Amino acid sequence: MGLFGRTQEKPPKDLINEWSSKIRKEMRVIDRQIRDTFESMEDGEDMEEAAEEEVDKILFDITAGALGKAPSKVTDALPEMEAQGATAASEDESEEDIEEMQSRLAALRS
Repeated sequence: MGLFGRTQEKPPKDLINEWSSKIRKEMRVIDRQIRDTFESMEDGEDMEEAAEEEVDKILFDITAGALGKAPSKVTDALPEMEAQGATAASEDESEEDIEEMQSRLAALRS
């Protein structure tokens, strides 16, 4: 012991060994966490596929098999239809709006 009660420090080799042991433990914990994460991600895909199969089964049961007979996609194009009454009314309204705006602009100028 010295004058101030200071104890003998550990040799550098022991300090390095303690430090490296601590780092190795931390690395093992991180490795376990990463492996658990990847395993849970793989399980999630399996669960998603199983859920999708169950939904398909229920839809098949509800529709009494009619859903399975339906085509997977529709290839027919929808016919184009124009609403004649709606376009005529909107043209009249737009002309009225333009006239109103022009009168308001004229009032502001004077």
